[in-house]
Amino acid sequence: MNNLKKSITLLLLVALASCGSASKSTDGSTPLDPISFQGKMDEIISFTLLDVRTPEEFAMNHLDGAKNIDVNAANFAEMAVHVDKTKPVMVYCKSGGRSATASAMLREMGYTVYELEGGILKWQSVGLPLAANGSKNDDGYSLARYSEEIAASPLVLVDFQATWCGPCRMMAPHIEALKEKYNDQLTVLKVDTDKSAEVSQHFGISGIPLVKLYKNGKEVYDKTGYHSQEELQALLDKYL
Repeated sequence: MNNLKKSITLLLLVALASCGSASKSTDGSTPLDPISFQGKMDEIISFTLLDVRTPEEFAMNHLDGAKNIDVNAANFAEMAVHVDKTKPVMVYCKSGGRSATASAMLREMGYTVYELEGGILKWQSVGLPLAANGSKNDDGYSLARYSEEIAASPLVLVDFQATWCGPCRMMAPHIEALKEKYNDQLTVLKVDTDKSAEVSQHFGISGIPLVKLYKNGKEVYDKTGYHSQEELQALLDKYL
């Protein structure tokens, strides 16, 4: 009888262990339920909130302050390296599958990652809020808006940049000076790649700063890297 009790106890322990492991993500870390996920964000304060769904899903709704990088995009790893590695990354998707994949990849790249269990569906199910305007990502560009801006002016200089990018900040005064100098002849678009995921993924942008120039809607220049004011001036002189 004692042996039978021991066997039953052992089977129960194995079953409990199996149930516990079922909620873990693909790399062995336990996702956080929505309340714990929100609590972790409140606790650590400084973090990157990453939505790994498609740009179309992101445009429909997303968590406030989230950035979008599609985990199924071919250039996911290239885009992800631009995420600040000094801050934890809070990851979510629709229901948990894609965020598990993204979390495993990010941890492999050296990031500290916290994953939302059940995704945005579970987040909504417990009554937690989304961004006030789900169709707009701060002051970022959708692909449609970007195309409209390019078509609206005869000469458009596009500065792809981000707030954390040192060379981008160094270039900013040069571009502002040229914008003022050619106010009536030149339109300047400053596209934050962190806030304009749809545009960044469309062009496969893997490095910034990136400068594009459009003449009458046609791309005539595309180059990654820091540009001096003299280089930018020479570029504009060719097309003004």
